[in-house]
Amino acid sequence: MNISRLVTAAWSLLLSAALVGSVPEARAEGSSGLYAVELVIFRASNPIADEDLSAVPPGRGFGNESTRGGLPQVVRVLAPADYRLTGVENSLRTSGTWRPIAHAAWIQSAASWGTHAGLELGDVGVNVPGLTGSIYLERATYLHLGFELTLNAGGVAYTIKEMRSIKFNERQYFDHPAFGVIAVVSPVGGSTAAATATAAPAAAPPASGAPAGH
Repeated sequence: MNISRLVTAAWSLLLSAALVGSVPEARAEGSSGLYAVELVIFRASNPIADEDLSAVPPGRGFGNESTRGGLPQVVRVLAPADYRLTGVENSLRTSGTWRPIAHAAWIQSAASWGTHAGLELGDVGVNVPGLTGSIYLERATYLHLGFELTLNAGGVAYTIKEMRSIKFNERQYFDHPAFGVIAVVSPVGGSTAAATATAAPAAAPPASGAPAGH
């Protein structure tokens, strides 16, 4: 399968699943200042042998690091019972084209725009051999979500490096022909934020998925 067919098929799968329920573009203010983030990371079941997919992208949408302060913090890693993208993970697993390698959800604060201060995958319970990188949630007028991830598989390294403004509760697809990320961000309401702040921190459950090289 060539690159265009793989990406087209991925979008077909994403759009065929029921939407979480989108709302207008997410303004950074107007919530408790905490956000629930969930992601599913998946890879192609069969590597594309006749195409070179290892080139590192220049990085789209990242700020110029002109703003400092407001570093992100993980408040709580959520249990699988709280996942909302389980249907997406199951669809990917049964598609025969992709294989989920990680699924995690957590509550965090956002960094200031341009800080380029992200969370490591291990911070949110994702520990998959061969998969490294950071997750970025930055606030300006609008909220921005970004990923800088590298998947090492079969002696080849593949990279996703992109940040974009997002809408609350709308699935975001960060694509690469070799692997991809589906993510959703929701604002945490005042009552939920208060309960989260007063509860004892939960230990990070292991993110679902198999080692990247298998």
